Amino acid sequence: MRNYFAVAILCCIGTYSYSQITLRGQVLDSATQEPLSLPVIKIANFGSVADDEGYFRIDELPKGTHVLKVSHVGCDTKLVPILLQKDTTITIYLPHHDHSFEEVIHYGHQGNSEPSARLTHLISTQKLEHLAATSLGDALQNVNGVGFLKTGTTIAKPIINGMHSNRISVINDDSKQEGQQWGSEHSPEIDPLSSGSIELIKGASTLRYGGDAMGGVIRILPATFDDSTYTRLSLLAKGESNTQGGQIGLKIENHNNSLGLDQRFVVNAKRHGDGRTPKYTLSNTAFAQLSGSHLAHFKTKRSELSLNTTAFVQQLGILAAAHIGNVTDLNRALVSDTPLVTRPFTYTISTPSQRIQHYATKLKWQYEHDILGSLIASYTLQINNREEFDNHRGGTDAALDLNLTTQQLNILIDRHVDQLRWQYGLMGEQQENIFGGRYFIPNYRRYKGGAFGIATLEEDHYLIEAGVRYDIQNTNTYRYVDGVIKNDQFDYRGISANISGWRSLSEDLKVHLSVATRFRSPDINELFSDGLHHGSAALEFGDLSLEQERSYDINGGINYNHNRLRLQVEPYFHYFQNYIYLQPSGETQLSIRGAFPVFRYVQTDATYAGVDIDARYRLTAQCIAEAQVSLLYVNDVKHNEFIYGIPAQRLSGKLKYNFAHILGFKNGYWWIRPSYTAQQNRVEPQQDFTETPNAYILLDTEMGAQYKDTPLHISLGANNILNTSYRDYMNRYRYFADDLGINFHITFNYTF
Repeated sequence: MRNYFAVAILCCIGTYSYSQITLRGQVLDSATQEPLSLPVIKIANFGSVADDEGYFRIDELPKGTHVLKVSHVGCDTKLVPILLQKDTTITIYLPHHDHSFEEVIHYGHQGNSEPSARLTHLISTQKLEHLAATSLGDALQNVNGVGFLKTGTTIAKPIINGMHSNRISVINDDSKQEGQQWGSEHSPEIDPLSSGSIELIKGASTLRYGGDAMGGVIRILPATFDDSTYTRLSLLAKGESNTQGGQIGLKIENHNNSLGLDQRFVVNAKRHGDGRTPKYTLSNTAFAQLSGSHLAHFKTKRSELSLNTTAFVQQLGILAAAHIGNVTDLNRALVSDTPLVTRPFTYTISTPSQRIQHYATKLKWQYEHDILGSLIASYTLQINNREEFDNHRGGTDAALDLNLTTQQLNILIDRHVDQLRWQYGLMGEQQENIFGGRYFIPNYRRYKGGAFGIATLEEDHYLIEAGVRYDIQNTNTYRYVDGVIKNDQFDYRGISANISGWRSLSEDLKVHLSVATRFRSPDINELFSDGLHHGSAALEFGDLSLEQERSYDINGGINYNHNRLRLQVEPYFHYFQNYIYLQPSGETQLSIRGAFPVFRYVQTDATYAGVDIDARYRLTAQCIAEAQVSLLYVNDVKHNEFIYGIPAQRLSGKLKYNFAHILGFKNGYWWIRPSYTAQQNRVEPQQDFTETPNAYILLDTEMGAQYKDTPLHISLGANNILNTSYRDYMNRYRYFADDLGINFHITFNYTF
């Protein structure tokens, strides 16, 4: 009996010892790579002061997700979410001389995210607040390798590796954002102010988020809470000169450490009038937006439970000059230097216009199990309503009313065993679309299911990740054909797989490689589109014979970081079987709602080959020079011709100066950025409706700083400061009008 008792005691001791974790690390200056002396490290209820070489050690930490707080004289305090499953060693790079809210962190495992096998770019909470981004597109504006498919002045959809819309997944925490995202003018219904940070994942290793994310994943991460009890109120205000509009945002956070209860409330209102080019007003491009969110989060020693609710309402005008009454005027508009419709500036939103509403609720539960690891389950309900108003109906009733309801269930098991990480997951989705008004796409009910497994081996100098995913989809559509309801059924299934990783060749040089194959099913618009796509001002027609799309992808990366120089080179290659895209027919057509250019969905085999290059060099302790290049070449290999709608080559530079104190301001910066966009010459003659726009150069600048020792941060900037007249090839309204002229903006952030 005593032997059994002794064994039980030893097991308890072993279990207790296993749950006590040691965290070691070093804090370095991100600019010079030199150690920072005596930084303060805090995590949970533990703290440590690093030595003169920046080394620290904290023992007896509990397993689970924590927030690591790092502070040092001359630096803003940094909050780093970290998942502790075993003894961990980290290196933290603080921008000691650079107060631009940029930090580089290398560590073993981060809470609720994968190890760094992929090419990722992170936009922090602080940077989002200081950007005061109007949309997700604004938040990603200066990320290398990211372009935008625009519709006028207010709508921008991210482009990664030349791909957008259905080939890009927007993941809100762990659930896919579902709206009518197939449309070129249907931007994600997300308010960046409600986000904690935004993670851009480029490359093939995105299986956890679905097999159809061929271009990449944009993941919206919730903000983390401090470990200590507090209540915080943040105010944001931004004004813009071009549209004579702005926004006001409010964020309230509360954390009760003794109860383990967190709450965050966000509300954001935006109002803008008509945009203006250097020469004329872009009539009927005003918009209004109201959004908000509430997050309640409860945490115990082993489990976490959260309820997140969001609301997004937007009303926007459609460029009046894009909706033409007859074919003769349309042909005139396509060759005219100025729009056929120009009116005085106004805040009024007239027809044609759109009203979008998106509501979502997510319940998420996480439990830390000694054997299974992290168990994460979430249920998400999304309701999306899109109403389109046109001149034909006078604006009282919606010409097209799309109602989309989506339910999602995600289950993830995340387990660490020594140097291995195992992830298993299941996904289920039910989606129903009901339309009213004129026909464009049918009513449908769709079911999706997916299962994946990912294994990651991580050592000090390399990491290897391999994964496989199986997806199945069933869609039933309902539409009237000759007065009779017709039901079409589509079944798709397929396997996606990847292997990726990185290796450190030296302290300064790391290489990445990712190889994958994945598939994408034809979306509902590609199959059924039939008529006017309102926001795009085009007639679009689908094809019921389209087949499943399959891609074979290779992504690479070279990261070099030595002393003053940082260099990142990311080449990629994609081969597509049965590639689906929207092709201009070269013809125009008169409908009851006006005359519009005609586009059709077609299918072929295609290759994407490109590279993104990002170089940064620190000229002095305060001054940094940057250069970014994005090159992309796309071909239809079946017909040996070019493909419509591919971004042109881009080049940009940036000179940034940081200062510690000046005229009562501190931790400030000033930058100026020129950017060059080439003319897209890789187009088929006579295929498009007009010649592609000329190359253009834009110049932007911004300065910002904290006022004295107050929590007030002010930034002032200007876009297109040369007031250049230009048209962007990736803007669907380039057929009718120029892009925006000069725009001054000022932003205030204050935290109580």
